Amino acid sequence: METDPWRETPTLSGEFVLLRPTQMSDAAGLARAHDGDTLRYFPFGIESLPPSRETLRHALDSGRQTMTQVDARTGQIIGMTALYNMSELHRRVTIGYTWVSPSVRGSAINPESKLLLLDHVFGTLDAARAEFNVDDLNVRSRRAVTALGASEDGALRRHARRRDGTWRTTIVFSVISEEWPSVRAGLVERIHSRSTRQ
Repeated sequence: METDPWRETPTLSGEFVLLRPTQMSDAAGLARAHDGDTLRYFPFGIESLPPSRETLRHALDSGRQTMTQVDARTGQIIGMTALYNMSELHRRVTIGYTWVSPSVRGSAINPESKLLLLDHVFGTLDAARAEFNVDDLNVRSRRAVTALGASEDGALRRHARRRDGTWRTTIVFSVISEEWPSVRAGLVERIHSRSTRQ
């Protein structure tokens, strides 16, 4: 029976990272990979709590295509990511709810993860737009999305609450299908440069 990629969470495999559908049995591994600061910029709510069976159940029931990130070389669980706000009619997808263990930050894993996700979005799904939403205070993530080659589209003011009660301005970034070939080439180069340093 054929699967529907707009409704089925994919398994995406690279040299450095494997993205696979999240399972309840991932809870312990995700908790080990997480540190206290990892979800600091996630909007207030269950999504910003440390990984547990409760947070995983929520993620799996949310309608998002939630994936566990696994280090392809060690088999260790190193984080999560998701595809959401998916519109087959309008051919757009948001990539988010992403975090990785501090132990792999700055490695080839994050750019390869984005390469796999965007190959899926623009290839398998034939989407026209991929979107990223970032807290305006999250300088590291804003820098990473910009380095990816995404364009900054604008700001959503008072878009969500943070855990400390302050209001988050969400910065919206996107890559559109016409830009994907050049963005892809840049990602491949970043993966190569980071892999040679590992």
